[in-house]
Amino acid sequence: METLKKIYSEALLEKTGAKESDTREKLWIAYNVVGKVEQHLLTVIETGKLAAKQLEDFRKQQDNTKF
Repeated sequence: METLKKIYSEALLEKTGAKESDTREKLWIAYNVVGKVEQHLLTVIETGKLAAKQLEDFRKQQDNTKF
């Protein structure tokens, strides 16, 4: 996530000119989306939903495994 944010911010600040407003807007949106996705993933992890889903998937896998 940090790498993506760095790439987008560098492109936004250093690689776009004054007349490239469409490009800058898209880079700004991309930068913000990365932050929102990162925050969502952290929330999911912290609330244990990911762990619960993994446990459910593991139990299903165990039920489907035949010896």
